[in-house]
Amino acid sequence: MGMIYSVAVNNHASHPGCFMVFQNDPTQLAPNALSLAWFVRFSNPGPNSRVKFQWSVDTGFSWAETGELQPGAQFTPTETYVPSGPHNKITLDCNRTYRFMNATQGPEQSRFYLAQSAGIPARSAAAVGVTMGGSTVYAVQARPNQNLVIAPHPKYFLAYGDYQEGDVIDASSINNPLELRYPPGVYALTTTLNADDTWDQPESLAHSNASRLRLLAA
Repeated sequence: MGMIYSVAVNNHASHPGCFMVFQNDPTQLAPNALSLAWFVRFSNPGPNSRVKFQWSVDTGFSWAETGELQPGAQFTPTETYVPSGPHNKITLDCNRTYRFMNATQGPEQSRFYLAQSAGIPARSAAAVGVTMGGSTVYAVQARPNQNLVIAPHPKYFLAYGDYQEGDVIDASSINNPLELRYPPGVYALTTTLNADDTWDQPESLAHSNASRLRLLAA
């Protein structure tokens, strides 16, 4: 398992909603790929209301029968593949049903490879996705004889609204997202959503705890 990242969010909003963590550079998978609602959790606001997300950076692949992949659709994985050892390449095949097969070693160990066989229908009802921390981050319509390569450089964002995990989203239309920037050596952040829907600048959890202890000691 890779390094564990986390974000803790204090919910001081004026209404209940869902916090969503997502990534917004799907073109690192394919030019027409789309982002998904990666992690989602409902929260009622209050003075002591807090939600925490945590994830690893282990990368893999998934597929789902989605029909036409577009914002508003749901991506619920049927099968996932997380590379182990040197086996960083997998093939999606279709012989009456879709399946991952032929785990093997790709050309570069720092990248991840997804091949799509000639058996994939030209008008496929399936989509393939990239997973991180066990949940799908991006997805694209499956197509025959396509080869996808990903070298993960994740950028994390947080939003608040009406979301479900696995929603296919238009990341450019998300209302007031907050970028979660993790400085070198920092893996835990904390922030606050305020009643006017503004966000406090994320800070390291260690810095936040130190500030809280100073206030308690004053």
